[in-house]
Amino acid sequence: MVKDIMVTSASSFEGYEIKEYVEFVSHQVAFSSNFMQELAANIADSVGGEGKALNDKLEEATESAMNEFISIVKEKGANAVINIKINYTNLSGNVASVFISGTAVKIEKQKGTLQEDVNVIAVSNYLNKKIVRPFEVALHVDGQQVYMSMKIHNYEMTKISAVKVNVVFTDIYGDKTVLENIDYSINQDINILIKTAKVPVDMDARKVGLQHDVKVSVRKYVKDRKVYDVAEQPVDSSLSSEELAIFKKNKGNDAVDKYRKTDTYWRCICGAINLPGDTQCSMCNREEKDFANGYRFDYESMLSTMEDAKSAEEIKDILMQFIPEIDSGSRVELLEILQSAINMEKTRGKGAMKYSVLEKLKRKFELS
Repeated sequence: MVKDIMVTSASSFEGYEIKEYVEFVSHQVAFSSNFMQELAANIADSVGGEGKALNDKLEEATESAMNEFISIVKEKGANAVINIKINYTNLSGNVASVFISGTAVKIEKQKGTLQEDVNVIAVSNYLNKKIVRPFEVALHVDGQQVYMSMKIHNYEMTKISAVKVNVVFTDIYGDKTVLENIDYSINQDINILIKTAKVPVDMDARKVGLQHDVKVSVRKYVKDRKVYDVAEQPVDSSLSSEELAIFKKNKGNDAVDKYRKTDTYWRCICGAINLPGDTQCSMCNREEKDFANGYRFDYESMLSTMEDAKSAEEIKDILMQFIPEIDSGSRVELLEILQSAINMEKTRGKGAMKYSVLEKLKRKFELS
């Protein structure tokens, strides 16, 4: 790009559509006398001082000619040039010139062809009521502009036409970026999954890749042409951003936290609170037995005992005590994790894989 005008020697720009061919444009700028002869005489010495001086003079003349050429293109109302050519001509024994030509055009970026960077982040808070719930936010970078889109779970399975949200991003340094009153107009048929369009937001494009946590508060939404205010405050997930991403991948995009049961309620992985006698979740219709029977032994005590182990070999010894209580489908995977760690410790040293193994086991039991 030269002074806001895109130029190419090709006949088109990838990702752009030529909307109008404006005009063929040419421009010529003359050199000082004897320039071409001096250049020819010194061509063999082009790596030396004289050769460099002549080359600098040639570049200076070319830049001046290009700037004048671009000014002409802009005056004609074009924003790009295709088939551009630059030629050097010896007009006479004492005069040479730079000749630039090309076709001035008007171009527009094609929809759906943005060459953009995208950072997709799982939403780490949630409303535990049966209304719209954003569960994933994507930041898109196109040049210096940042756009934001969302995926929303529509539990009510009704026509949602707009959503207003507040969004708080946290980067890897702990710094926060707050975006308030972001409006999404939604134009799609009734579906449990809503995908919003991208809207421009005020964020430094250089910081998009640093964001690793996002919390979303739904302030208002429009359902069946009626505006609903949301007074309830969302609940934070107990899972870290990394754990939450794994949990959603294994359990479904609406999964927000681990199953929990007390004497007075049980919490589904979708976050809904249910009464002890309820066999199905009141919000997502998952069966409680699918969670309650997942791991019947106290794996938290097992993991706590493993904390005192000094190596992967000792962790495996503790695991073997619980093997009969673990479902058969997980036994092979767990033993493979331990054996791989044991083999690596033979070269890295005893205890080198302890914390890596404990993290893998924790994710296996808590997130799968």
